[in-house]
Amino acid sequence: MCQPAKLALLTEYRRDRAGLLVYLGTLMHEATNQLAQLHPGHPPARMTERFLSWARVRR
Repeated sequence: MCQPAKLALLTEYRRDRAGLLVYLGTLMHEATNQLAQLHPGHPPARMTERFLSWARVRR
């Protein structure tokens, strides 16, 4: 996901980080299923990192 899209989502969900993670998790699930159909036998790699890690709260 490009930086402008990430910033737009962070702005939209600024008061609902859990909602953002649910939304991103839903997109990740859909993308994983689509990739599995396109490339059977080759599970998509690093999906959690690609979809969710950037949106987690930094401590």
